[in-house]
Amino acid sequence: MNSKITSAFFAYPGQPLDLTSTIELGARRATSTGKISIKTWPEMGVFGHIIPDDVRRSIRAAGALVFDITRPNLNVFYEAGYAIGLGKPVAPVVNSSFKDAVIDIQRDGLFDNIGYKSYENSEHLADLLMNLPSISLLELYGRELDTQQPLFILDAFRKTDFRNAIVSAVKASKVHFRSFDPVEVPRLSTVTVINQLTASSGIVLPILADHIEDAARHNLRAAFLAGISHGLGRQTLLLENKRTDGVGPADYRDMIKPVTDDKMAASVVGEFAQLALLSGQSITARPNKVAKSALQQLTLGSSAAENEFRTLSNYFVETAEFVRTLRGEVNVVAGRKGSGKTAIFFQARDNFREEKGSVVTDLKPESHQLSLFREELLKIVDVGAFDHSLAAFWYFLLLSEVLLTVKRNFEHRSRYDGRALETLAEIDRVLAAYQINESGDFTTRINRLSRFVVEEIEAANKRKQVISPEFLTNVIFRGGVTDLKKTILKYIGANDLIILLFDNIDKGWPTNGVDEFDVRLVRLLIETLDKIKRDFAATKRDFLSVVFLRNDIYEMLVEGTPDRGKAGQVRIDWTDRAKLKQVIFKRLQASAKDSSANFNQLWTRFFPAVVEGQESFDFFTDHCLMRPRFLINIIENAISNAVNRGHEKVDEEDCVDAVRQHSLYLVDDFGYEIRDVSGLSAELLYSLVGAEKLMSKDAFLRKFIEFGLEAGDAEKAFSLMVWYGILGVVNREGKERFIYDYEYNMKRLNAEVRVVSGEAQYVTNPALHVALST
Repeated sequence: MNSKITSAFFAYPGQPLDLTSTIELGARRATSTGKISIKTWPEMGVFGHIIPDDVRRSIRAAGALVFDITRPNLNVFYEAGYAIGLGKPVAPVVNSSFKDAVIDIQRDGLFDNIGYKSYENSEHLADLLMNLPSISLLELYGRELDTQQPLFILDAFRKTDFRNAIVSAVKASKVHFRSFDPVEVPRLSTVTVINQLTASSGIVLPILADHIEDAARHNLRAAFLAGISHGLGRQTLLLENKRTDGVGPADYRDMIKPVTDDKMAASVVGEFAQLALLSGQSITARPNKVAKSALQQLTLGSSAAENEFRTLSNYFVETAEFVRTLRGEVNVVAGRKGSGKTAIFFQARDNFREEKGSVVTDLKPESHQLSLFREELLKIVDVGAFDHSLAAFWYFLLLSEVLLTVKRNFEHRSRYDGRALETLAEIDRVLAAYQINESGDFTTRINRLSRFVVEEIEAANKRKQVISPEFLTNVIFRGGVTDLKKTILKYIGANDLIILLFDNIDKGWPTNGVDEFDVRLVRLLIETLDKIKRDFAATKRDFLSVVFLRNDIYEMLVEGTPDRGKAGQVRIDWTDRAKLKQVIFKRLQASAKDSSANFNQLWTRFFPAVVEGQESFDFFTDHCLMRPRFLINIIENAISNAVNRGHEKVDEEDCVDAVRQHSLYLVDDFGYEIRDVSGLSAELLYSLVGAEKLMSKDAFLRKFIEFGLEAGDAEKAFSLMVWYGILGVVNREGKERFIYDYEYNMKRLNAEVRVVSGEAQYVTNPALHVALST
């Protein structure tokens, strides 16, 4: 593409000298041709001026922004974002002579979809500067304002108290939000950022202290998002916990709001949420300079149900597992990450709410909130003896949440029924008697109850009192269970249905692996829900509960339960390609607003028929490990590649690159999954870089041992990789088969290994081998 850009501002870090001198010389070379004017930040002449204002002024005046990402820099990332938010063309460049620079960029994934150019010297850089892109990413990827979920939160990898206070405050504000959670999706792309921020009226960006894990990457993302948000003119909250050093990125440090404690954070965030909600009413769509093509308007929606629960019903596929959940046949829904558990959670919740006489309590803790409670109990020698106390904890907490739901229903009724006010007064008296406070969200209330119990334990220890199971149970119950239950039954009719849905209990679990205590907590939660159901049934009240769990956690739960199979459960295991095709078909129909065309007609309208010798949809499916989230992400990558390259339709190269980009994401994603459940290193998959696709088990084990694992851990790693579908087996017919080809049955897969003549060959899933072989 011939560039029409005649001026550009070049953003880059002040160090190292080898980098800056090459950039400055390259900029002078390009400018000397007379065809383009490249301005660098040292040339601004800001003596006696406010540097951030002059930087933003220079970006606004330039035709485009060039920014160097060889060594990630907070100011540079902010300036790049600011240019994007203004609608300026941007050109990321990287000096490939710097060791690992390109590898680091590929692993982060931020610029996967928009592309970047590499250079090795000033002459090469000058050539790049002569041909800058003229297209605005904002025009390509900007979305309409989402008035139903107007807030966006940049979530943190570690769910600290600071982070939890922010999320709890947003939830308490009743302003719906979308978020990026690096635990769920390790890589954040620029296309996703633009989609999310243009759809938002307010953006919440926590700034993390350096000692917090993943803080460096998180704060770079925050800088980038802050720049886009400021360029767009959106309400932006940059929030930092206990700022003490007085040092920060020059471009936006004066815009960071310091808070001294969680209470202050909650207050600031709550006020901001309301401000953002109001400001959304004055945001008008920017007129596009060019009309968007059909491909530019195509979207499959978010792959994370949390970010689309307000629109999910438009294209939700009602699977057999969903129908069984609605019929009340199951109390556990287990599925692998990205399989659609949370989508079922939201759709089931909304369906239940529409039923007359239903009282729906939906619980989604934002992190592993029982850590403090957990640590105190682990100090007690025989933790197993305290199962009754743990069950009491759940019983009291769950009844509290149901009563709070009853209260909210009567608050709504009080608008037109004066008698409801008397009921509310009585419920408030019961809640107050047991210090049950509705302020905050469920996460906050879990913390509150666990802190209360811990404080009672500490007080008893000071009195040298023996901490017996009976003592602890009495502390938790405080006589309140009877009163809570009586109040619920008093205001729930015999024909009403009480529904409790619990998702995310396994979110944010310790990264050194799930232990016996964690699994026990889940088991006791399920058993407590079953006890509540029996207790309510004795009073002729119907109670239905469903807990949504990761499949690996459920496997551990079943292994540790004597009467396995007692709990009604359904597993969301995607083995049917036709069902996955239906997921994409529904989303294509909703986006294209065409319900008359069949799948092939819609698909070939946007995508090539064949990629690398096979049908294009099958090509994508072969690289998604049979998970809807992964399939959606790959296809969205292909669309983004095509749009960024100016294609009217996705072509074969766009599809191949989409698979490569997603493969890089999967290496990180599965690394975190394996670490979370086993405690093994999240970097483990990188031990297979450059390895043959087909190897014996012993060869794979040697790779893991060379990486630094003990023999026992290497065996564990191998088994987990087979269980996750990262590794598969070559069967007796010479075909590559993975766990999803055997209905996720490890015994069936192992049986296949035993009947293979000679030494069995194992294979790295093509979805990951793409990244590991490059």
